[in-house]
Amino acid sequence: MATISDHFEVLGLERQLDLSPETLRTHYDGRCQEAHPDAGGTAKGFDAVTEAYKSLTSPARRLRHWLELSGITVVEDGSLPPAVEERFGPINELLRTASEIAERHREARSTLVRSVAEAEGIALQPRIAEARGELENAMAEIVSGFKRFDQSEPCEIREEAMEVVRSLSFLERWEAQLRAAWAKAGCW
Repeated sequence: MATISDHFEVLGLERQLDLSPETLRTHYDGRCQEAHPDAGGTAKGFDAVTEAYKSLTSPARRLRHWLELSGITVVEDGSLPPAVEERFGPINELLRTASEIAERHREARSTLVRSVAEAEGIALQPRIAEARGELENAMAEIVSGFKRFDQSEPCEIREEAMEVVRSLSFLERWEAQLRAAWAKAGCW
């Protein structure tokens, strides 16, 4: 079995889940200054720092990495976790509506049709922003449980942690899709 790089170690952090964005950014900036090829580092070292930061800034990826460093393989089967199941319908509807508006705008053959689609997209933005806020709150609530995970052995919370990885993965993906839909709805 190949060993995996410890992203916490690469950034000079203790192996813990409860990390603030500020702490991550501070450690990333410091390591970038050391690892950058212009500062005497190597491209490979700089890439490792960048990958570690990218991984640890995502709560889902951070938790997955933390489990994998403990020898626990995380398998995501693609099924919707019960903790986020009720959000699927409304998020899917918003994304579908945004996609339909974008399609109408793209296929518009007249300025009037294009303008109507643009107005619909702009009108949809507040609903998308509200949904994004709800997702961010849901993620923050889940991530607040990382303090408890840090006080436990990974093998003791394995099943719960894997369910949290799945939930966070869906929430993060939906938030990114909504962010893209919001941007597209306001400016074609």
